[in-house]
Amino acid sequence: MLPQLDAITLLDGRHGHEQLLAFTRRAEPQAALAALVQGIQANPLWQELGCVRLVGRIFPAPMLAVFGAFSPVQRLQLQDLAAQLDELLTAHRYVDYHDAERAAERLADALGRRFGSDALSRFRFTAIPRGGWIVLGMLSYLLDLRPDQLVAPGGPSPGRCADDERLVVVDDCALSGLRFQQFLKQCDADRVIFCPLYATPELCRAIEAAEPIVEACLNAEDLQDVAPQRFGEAYPQWLAERRARIGDSGYWCGIAEYVAFAWCEPQARYWNADAERFEAGWNVLPPDISLKRRIAASRLQADRGGAGGAGFELLSQQGAGSLTVADGVLWAEIDSAVALARLSVDRLGSAPCFRLEDTAADMWRAVLAHGTLEGAEAELVARYAVGGETLRTDLAGLVAQLESHGILARH
Repeated sequence: MLPQLDAITLLDGRHGHEQLLAFTRRAEPQAALAALVQGIQANPLWQELGCVRLVGRIFPAPMLAVFGAFSPVQRLQLQDLAAQLDELLTAHRYVDYHDAERAAERLADALGRRFGSDALSRFRFTAIPRGGWIVLGMLSYLLDLRPDQLVAPGGPSPGRCADDERLVVVDDCALSGLRFQQFLKQCDADRVIFCPLYATPELCRAIEAAEPIVEACLNAEDLQDVAPQRFGEAYPQWLAERRARIGDSGYWCGIAEYVAFAWCEPQARYWNADAERFEAGWNVLPPDISLKRRIAASRLQADRGGAGGAGFELLSQQGAGSLTVADGVLWAEIDSAVALARLSVDRLGSAPCFRLEDTAADMWRAVLAHGTLEGAEAELVARYAVGGETLRTDLAGLVAQLESHGILARH
């Protein structure tokens, strides 16, 4: 028997191929699903799951599920991953270097309009490591900054500025403002301008209201708060709980829409109820389109002895036959048994899991190979020393049961 086997739905078929192709930046659906799987597996959380099977189908729509025996904490982590995938495939922002240049141009224009070129020539500029330095490099060309205007955080300056100087602090994005808050604790400048390339307007206004030394918080691109839509009627309760958990860490309690860059994907976090703290969550951007993700994937692969991509099976289309696997079904070979799950569109989380062992598992494989009762029966009769009538009755009974559960379909 398979102990406490469960199937956690990650993609339930509601998203089309176009959305998956756009997120993974691939031209072909199978390659796109494989790239998404690489992004999921390039996480320490995935390594901690142990012996699990990740199974997917491309047609008629992308589907993905994890088969295994999960602890309550792991089940919640995977459900968080499913919700994250649902949101980012619906709406995401991937910022390549060309996009970043265009956004940096808008940020430079905003600074110029607000302060003027003469004042900007007296400002000093620094960045929050490490993505902020990439943006500051672009900004330094656009504003024609002098080398003496660029200062390193924690170095001999960004310390105290002269009366007519401001310190401009640049970052690639700000989601809660926590990193900027930590930066300010080590900065003794009297007047600061914070310039995240991407941020929600609500966060920018919250920072201006909370920090008297922050003269302005200017961003190039607005991010949207996705929390109200994610939690619906439960949003007020969620917001109260999140405020209590965050406390005085950061400035804003919403959830910014997904954004990732060619150089990094911001670290996702989840609330560990047992430890009562936020911990590193899932990052899912395909490693080959983001520098930091590529390095992280390489290190994880080295840690597990070079076994990259293990534990994933892309199920292929079946051959011709009157019996086919239903569209919303995934299955996995685990030891000598077969586990089957029927995914339900619009219901992420655990899916009903059926277990076929011994003769029943062989019957499933035969039906899958032939697509007809007659073809499956002929294969099984040749294998087992059982009378044809008995085997035919048992096979028909199993097929009827699987049809009643929506596992098999007859055409």
